[in-house]
Amino acid sequence: MATSKESKSKKIQGHFAETTSMHGILRIHNSKRLYIKAFWFILVLTVLGVLIYQIVDRFVEYFAYKTTTQISERYVQNLTLPAITICNYNRYFNLTSEAEKNATQALSLALDYGLTQQDDLKYFDSFGNDFSLRNFMTVKGWQLKDSKTLIYCATNELNLCDASNFEPVLTKTLGLCWTLKTLEVQKRDGYRFGVHMSFNVMQPGYTENPLYGNWEAGIKFQVHSPDVPPQVDVYGQSVGVGLWASAAVHKTQVQNMYAPWGPCDRDNENLQFHSTYSLPACMRECHDKLIIANCSCREPSMIHYSGTRECTVGEVVDCVAPKRIELANYIGPDECGCSQPCDEVRYASSLSYSTFPSQNAAVGILPILNDPAITPGYLETNLVGLSVYYDTLSITTSVESKAVTESGLISDVGGQLGLWIGMSVVTLFEIFQFAYLLLRHHLNKPDKTKEQQEQTQEMESIETQRI
Repeated sequence: MATSKESKSKKIQGHFAETTSMHGILRIHNSKRLYIKAFWFILVLTVLGVLIYQIVDRFVEYFAYKTTTQISERYVQNLTLPAITICNYNRYFNLTSEAEKNATQALSLALDYGLTQQDDLKYFDSFGNDFSLRNFMTVKGWQLKDSKTLIYCATNELNLCDASNFEPVLTKTLGLCWTLKTLEVQKRDGYRFGVHMSFNVMQPGYTENPLYGNWEAGIKFQVHSPDVPPQVDVYGQSVGVGLWASAAVHKTQVQNMYAPWGPCDRDNENLQFHSTYSLPACMRECHDKLIIANCSCREPSMIHYSGTRECTVGEVVDCVAPKRIELANYIGPDECGCSQPCDEVRYASSLSYSTFPSQNAAVGILPILNDPAITPGYLETNLVGLSVYYDTLSITTSVESKAVTESGLISDVGGQLGLWIGMSVVTLFEIFQFAYLLLRHHLNKPDKTKEQQEQTQEMESIETQRI
């Protein structure tokens, strides 16, 4: 004979089976034949196993943090021309003596490879304690001060530019470079409406040591965003003498996902000296601070940290140069805490070349240089031309997004629950209620007096039925 507690437990189970919206439970409860009950029980267990597998798969896919990239292209009325940084392969010009030439070559050897030739570097001691290596590298670098160096510069074919439109940029391996930030707008696509420049690289004045210096003759340039510091030695493209390079560029705006889906971190995009965050700017600030902390001075190419004194030649050679090489080899973005920017602008360029100058053009250029010593043969070995233009007035947008969103995960789980056992959010509350009632029932101590009275009443009822 079932006790009242067992009877109440069966009552709770029966009520759940009859009222729940989960499929199969009522079939198990109401089936009279054992094999039918067993069939439905096995079927429900099988379906639950498939359901659990599918839900686990959905969660694994979500926590894999995969992304999808949507690429689109839109055409615009106009585009602002990018910044262009140009460097000469020769770092030092107009050296006045053999000792000065040897000293600059020794300095280049130290900066490029961390090797020291102390005897040649003693030349800089003659300038006294007030000597500024930055000023020396700037004065002896490639100058754009007159038409003999910058032969031609124009944007949109009509707007002329000159050396005053270029900003000096001092680099370690390419010396004094120049950045053109025209902020001009290209209103029509194609070659004619970009920026066009021609330079005299002054090859007879080259002083690079062919054993360990730069071997090339010509220029190296980089097309980049005006908000990003140039890295011509890393990302630059070359143009040899006697050539005109046409660089067709295309603008791409990239939106990267934040962690853990992507590499960017908006909370870590505040830089001290750059208003726009970029990976090169972050790495530059990181390495500069480490050099200042290690050498207690700033190297010549640093344009910030005005409160820190400039390094002497000895400090550059003995401390800054080897430290800079060490940082380049061992201190990367992870060690500096620099992440990929969440929003960045990239310029892809494709180059084509033509001979420059033509015989006819050479006739017109000679009067501009106004130097009897310059011949058409000189032009062939010293002149370089460069055109930068948008091939199409369009912007490619690359946007990263979550491959599985939170909403998508919920929809997937809900779809699996509905497909296999007909569960919904309401069903989950039904199960919680059933588990709660069953647990509370089994945890409550039975009232023995009340149970005995119920048993007595049941016995009396049975006896009455017999009579």
